[in-house]
Amino acid sequence: MKKVKGFLAAVVFAVLLVCMAACSTGITGTYKFSSMSMNQGGLSLEVKAGEEFMGVTITEEAYSLTVNEDNTWTMKVNVGEEFTQSGTWEEKDGKYLFSAEGKSMEVTLSGNTLTFEQDGAKIVLKK
Repeated sequence: MKKVKGFLAAVVFAVLLVCMAACSTGITGTYKFSSMSMNQGGLSLEVKAGEEFMGVTITEEAYSLTVNEDNTWTMKVNVGEEFTQSGTWEEKDGKYLFSAEGKSMEVTLSGNTLTFEQDGAKIVLKK
């Protein structure tokens, strides 16, 4: 009986590993604001989700990025004013390139953390 239980446990574990590898969607999913940092004019600034910046509390909803399996993405920005941007993405040479309106931006994925730089600011989003 112990051998059967051990065998079943090994089979379940193997199926889970295969599913995690094969069913993984990689970069796809929804990412929310985690932090932003910038250095300008000798000033360093870092703002994390939930902190106040210039009298406004910056929530996770400040930046919400949805990356779709069909190689499209939509970013909703809500920092006092709401703004939505959409585009396409591709993986090239191990890097992710997000494009919109004729411009491209490199995005880095590490685990469940996505990072990009825009206008001198480094923005970190988490799944």
